[in-house]
Amino acid sequence: MSRRGENIHERKDGRWEGRYKKGHDCTGTILYSSVYGKTYDEVKYKLDLAEQCSNLLCAYDNKIRFEEVLRLWLKNSQIHQKGATVNKYIYLIDNHIIPELGNIKITDLNSTIINSFIMRKMQGGRLDGKGGLSASYVCSMTLIINSALQFAIREHICPYFEYTIFKPQNNKKEIRILTRDEQKKLENYLLLNLDPTRAGIMLSLHTGLRIGELCALSWRDIDMDMMVIHIKHTVARVAKNNLQGKNSRLIIDTPKTKASIRDIPISSALFPTLQKIYKNEQHGNYFLSGGDNFVNPRTYEYRFHRLLNNCGINSINFHALRHTFATRCIEAGVDIKSLSEILGHANVSITLNTYVHSSIEMKRKQLEKLSVMMA
Repeated sequence: MSRRGENIHERKDGRWEGRYKKGHDCTGTILYSSVYGKTYDEVKYKLDLAEQCSNLLCAYDNKIRFEEVLRLWLKNSQIHQKGATVNKYIYLIDNHIIPELGNIKITDLNSTIINSFIMRKMQGGRLDGKGGLSASYVCSMTLIINSALQFAIREHICPYFEYTIFKPQNNKKEIRILTRDEQKKLENYLLLNLDPTRAGIMLSLHTGLRIGELCALSWRDIDMDMMVIHIKHTVARVAKNNLQGKNSRLIIDTPKTKASIRDIPISSALFPTLQKIYKNEQHGNYFLSGGDNFVNPRTYEYRFHRLLNNCGINSINFHALRHTFATRCIEAGVDIKSLSEILGHANVSITLNTYVHSSIEMKRKQLEKLSVMMA
């Protein structure tokens, strides 16, 4: 049923439809368009956004600045983006894109202006003035700019125009992983005075958990009887005041992708560690804290580095434990499909290209197969 003053109604097929004025044709006749959704609230949100686009076009015509388009695109993208992703977009837009491109009329934007901006960011885009930004960081900006322009064209905020955006080549540095000797040394050190902090490191070494997933892990997600860990949440950083302001806060959120929601078996090597913590620690909500408040991932990273230093192992970031786990699995002959699902990847190519490091020992072993065949 429609509500007074709103062009929203429920259709016979169960969907909701909202109609709005899109503009006028050459004769002055009003043109209408519709948005659809599964619920009234979803259609109401889409209708408000569509009307903003229409009003923006009518009010400013060809004087629309790119900043206005970016804000509108960002609001639209919230429908299908996780909070942490939106927060990242806000930071890049406010601190990098708008200061240089925000005041330019969208009809004046072209490939030269956009690519010159990208090159400046590559060569000297750091906010502290200490050099250029990484290719990965700048690639995120190109994604935002391209998506915002496509949104403007699709919603008729500006006429269609051709442009080409230069995308920096992302030459990722291979992350150092723990050698087998380092891993054994670290595990022995952790088991000497086992506590939730040390147990969490052991957990990541044997499951490949991301630090956000580990900090969000609760005892309810660990089934000691079935020996399974259910990954359902992660700690994410989101903006405090919707799309305004630079302040942010940490929340418990669902993982970014469906593949990240997964069940991980507890191996026989890991089970005694969890069993010891289960018996000795008070069972609050969260695994790492033992209480009802989760541990800040940054705080946990600091604790990890302190333990590495005490153990006498050269510093690595916490995510290197995930790389180490994946590499050990490949060395042990774990099939890629199973490993990909344990890591929470959408497909096996991500596992192979991102997390699996081929050591010189692995390469030598593979080449020896050829030697045996030719003998």
